Amino acid sequence: GAKTAVVMGAGLIGLETAVALQERGLKVTVVEMMPQVLPAMLDADMAKVVQTTLEQKGINILVNKPVEEFLGVDKVTGIVAGGEQINADLFISAFGVRANTQLAVEAGIALGETKTIKTNARMQTNIADVYAVGDCAESIHLITQRPVVQQLGTVAVRQGKVAGINAAGGYATFPGVLGSAVTELYDLQIGVTGLTEKAAKMAGIEPIVGMISSKTRADYYPGAKPIKVKLIADKESQRIIGAQIIGGEEVTQRINAVSIAIQKQMTIRELAKADTAYAPPLNETWEPLVLAAETLLMKLR
Repeated sequence: GAKTAVVMGAGLIGLETAVALQERGLKVTVVEMMPQVLPAMLDADMAKVVQTTLEQKGINILVNKPVEEFLGVDKVTGIVAGGEQINADLFISAFGVRANTQLAVEAGIALGETKTIKTNARMQTNIADVYAVGDCAESIHLITQRPVVQQLGTVAVRQGKVAGINAAGGYATFPGVLGSAVTELYDLQIGVTGLTEKAAKMAGIEPIVGMISSKTRADYYPGAKPIKVKLIADKESQRIIGAQIIGGEEVTQRINAVSIAIQKQMTIRELAKADTAYAPPLNETWEPLVLAAETLLMKLR
């Protein structure tokens, strides 16, 4: 059996695969062409937290290392990444995915600017009675109102429901996406929704950021785990536009709460006044999301 493995790509699939292999006893190296792990999900400051945890668990992570060459005759025995040769018994490609639109193009279906299938809000294509959903279909980002590709299961099932209702003669629309996603790597839960600080700037939005570190339960209560929240808002409108959360527990529902807040165009001040629940085994007196919103408010004063 294999003793060493190289995972190419440090996105969600790449890191989840690396952890699974390491837990099976393999010595794992991850190579990533971007300067950080989870480049599509996290800003560099939050990605560093994830990378440090993975490295402490024994995974070797090499960033700024694009794969340039595969080595070997009958099978791959090594790669050249960023000018460095890396040998291993097993190689896994997790570079990301591209929509397979060949069938659509041959059928005369129009693609959008993201090179995926263009649809309207009812998931209809430019050809009558033909719908497109999931990884091959374009979505509209709820904040930027620009076309994006969101290859997530949650997006696919919601689009599928809309297309199904319309195809069966009903009427339904798909509102758009925020890119809400979560994962668990070892004992670290990572969640995101909305725009990163970097993506906001690229979209022409001036972001302001509130960053806090807290606990998931009362400090004195057994099992309290650390949690780090990065909350992003549009400086001009003061609306919440994104969040990145890394913690030991309870990350998913906090991301879901921020996702709803973004969809309802909630402001920093409104989130800071949220009526949240507390009990020592379940939360801190001050909800971490509220603390992050308070930190943002201070920047506006």
